[in-house]
Amino acid sequence: MTAPAIIPDRAHRAKVTLTNFHNATGEILDMGLRAPVTITKHGRPHMTFVDAGYFERLEEIAAGNILAALDRKHIASADMPDDVAALIASQIPSEEEIASGKWKNG
Repeated sequence: MTAPAIIPDRAHRAKVTLTNFHNATGEILDMGLRAPVTITKHGRPHMTFVDAGYFERLEEIAAGNILAALDRKHIASADMPDDVAALIASQIPSEEEIASGKWKNG
């Protein structure tokens, strides 16, 4: 069997015709584990499928739970390790840098 015709669309998406999907279902489903795949019908997007974890993260983001979707936790600065707090503090521009226009404040 020859590889299905895949048309790149954006950096992370592939387009596959419905016919090619029927001819190489397993291979194309495997592609969907790595990145979203859009199946086209009559040259138009018909359905996009993605890995279940990817879809769950999208649902979390849509529900406004961005930290949960990114698997990030909010911690108070007082609970932050000293080296992390120092790294963040080192990135704050000085008054001179702000005044020079190098940094925009706000």
